[in-house]
Amino acid sequence: MSANVGGGHVYTIGDLADFFGITHRALRFYEDKGMLKPRRVGQKRLYSSKDRTKLRLILNGKQIGMTIREIQAFLESYELRDGNERQMRKALAKIRSQRLLLKQRRESIDISLQELERVEKIIAGMVEAEATLDE
Repeated sequence: MSANVGGGHVYTIGDLADFFGITHRALRFYEDKGMLKPRRVGQKRLYSSKDRTKLRLILNGKQIGMTIREIQAFLESYELRDGNERQMRKALAKIRSQRLLLKQRRESIDISLQELERVEKIIAGMVEAEATLDE
């Protein structure tokens, strides 16, 4: 369960893993890559609200097909969002490029699904015709 420490929420590794449905190992992987930087208190990792937001961005990036490197670059621009216009423009261009790529993939998948449906109807008709001949 998260706690409110010093005006900000603090989450344990278990809190985030449970909330996002991922493993502790996945969180440690993102930490090893420098994408998350929890505070350490003894053996405990304590994640801030900012870490939680970054984890959401990481998982969203993965979901839309971004590589770890691309997500890292995006997170760097997230870190610099307080005024670095060049970095923000770069991040915006990457997001637009990724969105376009996904739209193209979706169109390709839609075409493939239409073709499979067409072939399925043909084969189903052939199977039905064979069954009628066997009667």
